[in-house]
Amino acid sequence: MKKNDTVDITLTRGEEEIMQILWRLEKACVGDIIADMPEPKPKYTTVATFIKILENKGAVAHDVCGKSHRYYPLIAKEQYAGNVFGDLLKNYFGGSLSQVVSFFSEREKISADEMDEILDIMQKMRTK
Repeated sequence: MKKNDTVDITLTRGEEEIMQILWRLEKACVGDIIADMPEPKPKYTTVATFIKILENKGAVAHDVCGKSHRYYPLIAKEQYAGNVFGDLLKNYFGGSLSQVVSFFSEREKISADEMDEILDIMQKMRTK
């Protein structure tokens, strides 16, 4: 199977947790994934079920290694993040990036340095 070019996959919180581990490790067996999870560790069968769901969704594939399977992501973290952020932008901020910045500046108390960084990014984008 090849990597997906477009991302129209929606993941549950549990599936995202598995994907975060696979993005970090790049390839992993179920045992490797469990070892990377916080306590309390889930059961092997629980993680295996999540992996099977992710394979059915086209987010993950595997190589056979003896009696084991080594799983790897088919979607890039950046692709998925872009999809999630695009949905967030559309559904919660009416597609307005200025509303996003306003929201986070009020809620998260963006520092002056972060504001300067945002302005620098915007200025660079304007000159492209």
